[in-house]
Amino acid sequence: MTPSVVVPKTHATTHPAGPARMDGLSHHSLALKHALRRFRALGGSRVLDLGPAIGRNVQFLSAFISKLFIADLYATLRSQTGRSALDRAKLDRILQRDLPPTQQSPIDLILVWDLLNYLDREQVAILGRHLARLCRRDSLVLALLSTQQTIPELPGQYLMLDPETLRCENDSQRERRSPGYKEPDLEKMMPAFEVETSYLLRNGIQEYVLTTRSVA
Repeated sequence: MTPSVVVPKTHATTHPAGPARMDGLSHHSLALKHALRRFRALGGSRVLDLGPAIGRNVQFLSAFISKLFIADLYATLRSQTGRSALDRAKLDRILQRDLPPTQQSPIDLILVWDLLNYLDREQVAILGRHLARLCRRDSLVLALLSTQQTIPELPGQYLMLDPETLRCENDSQRERRSPGYKEPDLEKMMPAFEVETSYLLRNGIQEYVLTTRSVA
C-alpha cells in the first residue's frame, strides 16, 4: 500500500523518496516498538511526522498507513539558527501553515522525534495546543528527550530501520545546553497529553509515548 504523502509547499524541495545517509548511530527503540504496536492495534492509519521527509521512513510506513503528513518543523528551526527566537505569534503562524488542517480526519500517530529539546517551555506549550487539535482519543505521540547537559546544536534526522530500531543522523558541529525536560514538565507544558510509557536509554535519551488525556 502506497500512502498519500503531504508535504508543506514551503518544503516542497524535500523529496520523500530520496536516499538516506546511513552513517549515524542506531539504537533499539522500545518506544517506537510500543507506539507502532498500539497504533496498529487501534486501527490507526494517519501519521504526522514533524521531521523532514525521508525516503526510508515513507517506505517503512507505507506498509500499514493510508496518509502521511510531513510538517518538517526541523527545516524551520534550521532556518532560524543565528536569528532572533521564534516569538509566540510567529510560531503560531508557522504551525498553522505547516500542520494539517483541523478540518481533516484526526491524526493517529505524531512523530515528534527530538524536536522538543530545541523549543523553550512556551514554544512547547504552543506546539502542544496545535497538536492536540489534530488528535482524537487515544492518539499517540512519540518524543525523544535528552537527559544530558548538552545536545547537538540542531535536531537530528531519525530513520526507522525496522519496527524497533532507529538511526539518528546529525551533522551539527556545535553543542548547546539541553533543557532537560522530564515527565512532569511534559505534562505541565502539554496538558492535553499524558505519558503512557517511557524508556531511559544508555545514550541518555528518554523515549516517551504520550497519548491524549482522557476526559472524565
